[in-house]
Amino acid sequence: MKYLNKLNLVALLMAVAIVSCDPLEDTFAELDANTDTAISADMVLTLEDDDYELLEDAPGGAGAAQYKNFDSPDEPRTLIPVILDSKFPHLGNGSSALVTYDYYSPIRVNNEISHTVTAQEYQDMGQTFGNFNDDGDIIAAANFLYPDAEEEDLLTLTYDYYASGSVSQRTSKVARLNGFWYISYEPTQDDYRFMGQAYNNFDSRTTGRNRMGVLLTNKYPFADEGDVKTAVFTYTYVPSGGSRQYEDFLVAYEFDGSAWVGVEDVTAQSLQFGNEDGTWVPDNTIKYVLSGADYSTIGAQYAGTAWGDNLNTYGNFSRTGGSTSWSDDLMVEALGFLLNSGGFVTTDGQKYVLTVVVYNGATVTEDWSLIRENGEWVLND
Repeated sequence: MKYLNKLNLVALLMAVAIVSCDPLEDTFAELDANTDTAISADMVLTLEDDDYELLEDAPGGAGAAQYKNFDSPDEPRTLIPVILDSKFPHLGNGSSALVTYDYYSPIRVNNEISHTVTAQEYQDMGQTFGNFNDDGDIIAAANFLYPDAEEEDLLTLTYDYYASGSVSQRTSKVARLNGFWYISYEPTQDDYRFMGQAYNNFDSRTTGRNRMGVLLTNKYPFADEGDVKTAVFTYTYVPSGGSRQYEDFLVAYEFDGSAWVGVEDVTAQSLQFGNEDGTWVPDNTIKYVLSGADYSTIGAQYAGTAWGDNLNTYGNFSRTGGSTSWSDDLMVEALGFLLNSGGFVTTDGQKYVLTVVVYNGATVTEDWSLIRENGEWVLND
């Protein structure tokens, strides 16, 4: 026979496992004498350091081989097949591999913006008394003032704030992350002393990230698991031949049920591959988080409708079920319109998972999975 089916493969691997500490490699070595043999198998694989080193001589693979991670979205899609071919040369058509790999994507401040809210802007935002009085007002202002903000933008916003019967001027650093604006925690002088710093800064980003996590855990121990906060601390360094520099360093934290844990520069991600006629092909699903400009594009298309005007006002999709709410059908229609508006892949068979900000009594995200079929975007169930 020219191939072994999956049941035969399982039986073969079980038999080899009895006498070998590395059954898969021994099985492939045994089959090497018959190069016509093609095996179909489904695998789950986590890349180790030795796997990255297989890329040393591959075009564009030297960096991954050296640092043991990937640092661009295209690298895993083009380089992991090289690893799969090298490690599993006998796996053929119909095989699949779910591969977990390390991805280097540090959170760094993108654009720094400073803005003081004007009297006209308070009026335009519906703030009758010309001030803010809760965190929601600050987030709404960031959405209103910068609808086209990009990921990891940092807005230093100065505004008038009403509390305890009086109005005072305040400044907050508001960070854009994963489609949301977050009011970032800024350590005070007392916080820096608590974290063991003689000055109001850190000269190590790793130390700063870790100690800020301890500080947040001390201050906010009763958060819900999965909650996200951002923090901004001052990072200082002296470049070669230069003078001391001070920068805002942005960190994201997630509460794990007992502590606030900083998002590391290197995170584990997974990608599905399928073997088609001897070639490993990545799943073509593109994950995309809508930007402020995307909400504006959709809002302009649906201006004059209750749901479109609501989107233009609040910068998110109402999913409350009321007159301003976006139904499932409307969501698919609107997201399809966005994908057709330019800059997106629109060939039949292309898949997208779109992350959008919605309001359903709380501000949360929803993921919408769409596929292009016969020139139309439809739900990919």
